[in-house]
Amino acid sequence: MSFLFKGISSTNYFDVGRIQRSLLPPITRNTQQIPGRPGEIPINTQLGMRKFTVPIRIKRDKIEDLDTAIRTISGWLYSDTPQEFILAKEPNYYYMAYLEGETDLEEIVTVGKGTLNFIAPDPIAFDRTETLLPLVSEVNQLSIEGTAKTFPRLKFTFNRDVTFFSYLGPGEKDVVIMGRPVEDDSQASAPKQELIFDDDMQSLTGNGWSSGGTIVDGGLVTGSMISTNTTFTYNDIGTGPDWHGPAVKKGLSEPLEHWKVECWLKFDLTKDPKMEGRLELYFMDSSGSVIGKMAIKDMYKDTANTMAEFRAGDVNKGQYIIRSYGARPGVYNDFWGLLSMKQEDRFFECYITKIVDGKHTTRMFKRWYDVKDLWHNKNLAQIQLHVAGVGTQPIATNDRINFDRLKVWKINKLTEPEQVPVIARAGDVIEIDHYSKEILLNGEPRKDLLDPISKLFPIEGDSAITLYPSDAATVDLSYRSRWL
Repeated sequence: MSFLFKGISSTNYFDVGRIQRSLLPPITRNTQQIPGRPGEIPINTQLGMRKFTVPIRIKRDKIEDLDTAIRTISGWLYSDTPQEFILAKEPNYYYMAYLEGETDLEEIVTVGKGTLNFIAPDPIAFDRTETLLPLVSEVNQLSIEGTAKTFPRLKFTFNRDVTFFSYLGPGEKDVVIMGRPVEDDSQASAPKQELIFDDDMQSLTGNGWSSGGTIVDGGLVTGSMISTNTTFTYNDIGTGPDWHGPAVKKGLSEPLEHWKVECWLKFDLTKDPKMEGRLELYFMDSSGSVIGKMAIKDMYKDTANTMAEFRAGDVNKGQYIIRSYGARPGVYNDFWGLLSMKQEDRFFECYITKIVDGKHTTRMFKRWYDVKDLWHNKNLAQIQLHVAGVGTQPIATNDRINFDRLKVWKINKLTEPEQVPVIARAGDVIEIDHYSKEILLNGEPRKDLLDPISKLFPIEGDSAITLYPSDAATVDLSYRSRWL
């Protein structure tokens, strides 16, 4: 007998005895007494956690080797969150489990014996094979395998702008609603955000960038920028005692009272811990004064530790909204992802995320209210990009530190209810995971899209999902069968 945990087999570390588990997880029947009626009536049924008791035996040739093995095994087995747990005799199914309780080990010379207790908070097994089904009509019949309810994941790729989309499940209350429909006789759809600039960094001259950037925090504009491999990066970083490097600036087609700027970029200074560098975006009004900034940087001489920096206002009087390396040092090292800043009315919203396989990970979001009216009333008219090193410290090669894409959005103030906001545009992708309750718009978490009456329902057996409007998007449903 053996098992896999975190994708690693127990046979790499020790022998496993007879694993004990119950036929079913603990069952609790909740009932209620009714006055004047004998007995009780059933209300619902709850399943408790499933437990696995695993006896183990570790054997090594030397006492020192046993000690080393114990430390290695401890690192493998410990986890703060449930991980995939697979019994070797059931290779097609997995539980999400982790260790609980004591892990006492009886050591006799070069042999260690003990018992591991795994618990699965979700007691139902998942099929390792994911089933993918396209939903191609208004009403879609499904036949779900398994002995327990499963929770689908739906992906909507929209082919036109929509203000409303919904779908129904097999139950009376199984409904998911996003946005609201337009009344033809009294309302019109309108975009809440309007894209006014989109640069995929193919050319410095094609979209009107100039080398006129002069204002950078704590340093000098030196060297030159280049467009290469559809990125903007440094061609020559220049020289200087402090921060130094090239900058380019772009004027927008119109000043923006309310705006959102998104920039995808790469920042990887992990090859040498002595490397220092920064990528910065400065937001300026029509006079060239800085009204905001977002940046990613590493300013540590002897270790790789990437930081994010978001600021409303200039370097002298501005307010830092984010100035952090994340949940722990190194979280944002080897970064490819998105920096975003939004200003609407008195609110500034800042967001940073790594992007891995199209999903936003290691995210941070913060909002700041400009209570003193210092910065929100200054219109965005220009954007400046800056890449820099510091002093004589080494900097990453330009394929590891670059701007990848830039989008600037105009935020419209809609007159509601006459104007109904567009919730998704043609090409947008919304993903809804009924198990994790995660809702993503183009990879970004957006739980606000759901109407409060929505219920992310399970499916089982012969089911159906109905789409409204069915012609607005290409819809793919995926699920894993689940087994008691």
